[in-house]
Amino acid sequence: MKNIITLLIIAFAFTLTAQESIPEYTTIDKLYKVSPGMTENQVTTILGIPPYDVYHDVANNCKVLVWYYRHKHHAIPSQQQNTKASLAGGKTTYINAEKVYMTFSENDKKLINYFTDQGKKRSIDLINAGRQLQEVCNDQGNISIKGKSNDKTIIRSLNHHRYGAFLKLGLDKNPDNKTDVLVGGQYRFIFKPYTNQKSLSAEAKLLFNFTGKDVKKQDYFNNDNGNLEQVDVWSDHLIISVPVYVSYNYKSWSVGAGFHLNIGNEGTSEEADIDKQGEKEGYDNAFAVPVIKLAYNLFDKFNIEYNYDLSGSSQQSLGVGYYWNF
Repeated sequence: MKNIITLLIIAFAFTLTAQESIPEYTTIDKLYKVSPGMTENQVTTILGIPPYDVYHDVANNCKVLVWYYRHKHHAIPSQQQNTKASLAGGKTTYINAEKVYMTFSENDKKLINYFTDQGKKRSIDLINAGRQLQEVCNDQGNISIKGKSNDKTIIRSLNHHRYGAFLKLGLDKNPDNKTDVLVGGQYRFIFKPYTNQKSLSAEAKLLFNFTGKDVKKQDYFNNDNGNLEQVDVWSDHLIISVPVYVSYNYKSWSVGAGFHLNIGNEGTSEEADIDKQGEKEGYDNAFAVPVIKLAYNLFDKFNIEYNYDLSGSSQQSLGVGYYWNF
């Protein structure tokens, strides 16, 4: 009997020594309440347990406190899976032990920042994801809606393409002493080589001039047959303009350079010989002029542009457009 009691005591002692020693844990919902600027005492009170470990960084005059935490789960019987009871029922459990590292300033004892084990492992992916989210927040024009209109879930994604309409008015009179009014479409492709506030873009427009040419009837004496004849006389007339630019964009402002490819009717003046007079049909001439552009994009939907002709003709224009594929 004495030997049996001795064996039981030894077995009980072995059981006690064989028990696993684990650290104290806090929970993810408590970590959510922690924010930079809090003191060590405030953080410890919120987490409910003292730190597990301490590291001092003498060079940067700070220290790092370490806590263990677990994620909250609930265990349910197998027969409750895929039922409403599985959403909140069962027994509460805590799994996936992780570490959280909190950096405090040695000067004022306040929290500077903190990160977790998962944050260290996935830092590059998290930074890239954060940049994409910040890009969406800062530049909402890059968001497009995909899917059918009756979808319950709207999926947004970055979009570098813009399509829209554009109206341009000439600030200087054309050769007929009229104001050119051009209407058409515009396209813009946005590159993102820098930060969220800066970008490059390639832009093009196709514009039609709604201002008609001013045709005059002029009497001329034909020396060949001795008759007085009437001919049509007009100045050069713009029909189609294709502005093309490369622009640097900072926030809502845009500065660009490019050229205007213009197509029109080559008119004849009153001083021309009679054999050069007469009505001309179609596109008689095409020419390109270098231009600079200053623009402002409002909400990335409306664009207001000022253009200046560098060819020496000092032609200026002002335009306004709208992008509808937001």
